[in-house]
Amino acid sequence: MAARNIVPVASQLKHEYDAEAFVLKAELKQPVSDDIAPQALVTVPKPEGGYNFQEAGPFRLKGVLSYKYGYTQVAGHPSSKGKAFTTLATSVLEDLNVLDVVTADRVVAQISTEHPESKEQVPSVTFLGTRFVNLRIGGHKVEINQDIHVLGTKPKKDVSYFEDSGALTRMSRQFEHIRKMKNLPEWAEEEFARDKSATKKENKAQLSLVNSVNGAPGATYGHVIDVPHFGKIYLAELTIERKPSDRDYKEQYIFHLDMIRLDMGCIGTGTTTMASSKTNGKGKGSGG
Repeated sequence: MAARNIVPVASQLKHEYDAEAFVLKAELKQPVSDDIAPQALVTVPKPEGGYNFQEAGPFRLKGVLSYKYGYTQVAGHPSSKGKAFTTLATSVLEDLNVLDVVTADRVVAQISTEHPESKEQVPSVTFLGTRFVNLRIGGHKVEINQDIHVLGTKPKKDVSYFEDSGALTRMSRQFEHIRKMKNLPEWAEEEFARDKSATKKENKAQLSLVNSVNGAPGATYGHVIDVPHFGKIYLAELTIERKPSDRDYKEQYIFHLDMIRLDMGCIGTGTTTMASSKTNGKGKGSGG
């Protein structure tokens, strides 16, 4: 009798893969009013993994927003290095232009996580490949102090990112640095009020893969550029969340990266998010 291919159901899986990516979404009010749904949105095909890819572009919304090409990809599969599960999420935009103020040759958001196939719960994560190429604001070349290793290595002995003192310090020091800046505007005081205790208590960290920028017009606050007559430009925003373990699943860590987020309010009004990736696979409580 021929062997049958048995597809595992979710309840039998040691690990459930989950990731998504999109190249752009927007809610615009001026000079045109339009809601743009996530473009080239992809997710892992099945809980047991797989690969998904989608091309995007060329895209143009009149003279307000455009890109020539982009793509997204997600993947979930066993690690080639041994007993682990690897998840990948990538979003790429090329020849981006927003109101001839924000332009870039290429923007890449990429996250890869590896969950151990063991009793350990904490995944390792890398942002290798993530970058800005020739980002310009109002024609000015922006020099970016990027740090894709801001989280450091995975904490030892399976300690949570939210319990390890070194990881907690790295996740909170960017906001602490911004809060210490002189003549900090009120919006920045409110937005960067989170500290280490709040991060640990809420199991949620907000930081950036960009420490600082130089050469941009306007005022800069760490990874944020406040451009007169345009609005605020947020670079490489990273959110990390932890969902505690329960009877069926281990702890779940969600890594969400938005490479450019615009909060516009003058020559244009609205919000735009570009090059976004997220991974949040989870393992069963008994392993994986």
